Amino acid sequence: MIETDQQELDYFERPVKKANWTIRIIDEENTDTIEIKNIAFIPTEVDMFSDGTILLVQSRCEKKGTVIERNARIYNPNGQLISAFTLGDGIEQMQIDETDTIWVGYFDEGIFGNFGWEEPIGSDGVIAFDKSGEKLWGARKFSIIDSYALNVTSSTHVQFYYYDDFKIVTLNEKKKVKSSYRIEGETSIQQFAFDENGLIGLALGNELIRYRKKGRTYAQKDKIQLVDNFGKRIIGPVFLRGKYIYANGKDGIYKKIISPLA
Repeated sequence: MIETDQQELDYFERPVKKANWTIRIIDEENTDTIEIKNIAFIPTEVDMFSDGTILLVQSRCEKKGTVIERNARIYNPNGQLISAFTLGDGIEQMQIDETDTIWVGYFDEGIFGNFGWEEPIGSDGVIAFDKSGEKLWGARKFSIIDSYALNVTSSTHVQFYYYDDFKIVTLNEKKKVKSSYRIEGETSIQQFAFDENGLIGLALGNELIRYRKKGRTYAQKDKIQLVDNFGKRIIGPVFLRGKYIYANGKDGIYKKIISPLA
């Protein structure tokens, strides 16, 4: 979790105002805290490498002539900066697999160019980078206009959902297509995960939707309501990744395994 006491964030303001950020890493009953002090940086994505260091990514990245922001920063558990590099503008998602490969999905401005970029790094739509920011693979052949959602379970099971084909693609360990399914019905999925009954998608408005498999498509079936152990509705942000669904309610953070096969 990324926390700050800043009341307003302007992602385009330059120079970026310095601020303090708190990263909380919650593992079952244990919580580790990393304090990042007085940085001119707005982290929008965070994930962890296998050695315990964390990667913070700022979604917007200005290019002004030959001057390019380094919008990816690696910190150690003491909050000390280890390295910084550039992953490009218009970052929608960032997730790291167990081999320390960084997977990044870009929205349309990061794909077609904005904020000073005529030849944007994110033109492939979804890209895999190594830990130093070197490109390993790109999804150029899919002609992605907007990367809507990303779900990196492992290096052998990477999934992304994109516009305008409205397809969820699963890649294997060789970054080859393992499967591809089109979404029918509500297509504004921002996050997704699979369970034994099909696909669960998180649409705009924090709405969970069940989809059923029908041939080479997943069709909208019904809506899902999250409740706690007492049957009380959980209202708050929802996050899906791999075989887990998380809900941040007013009484705490809830976690549920939705697929033992994922």
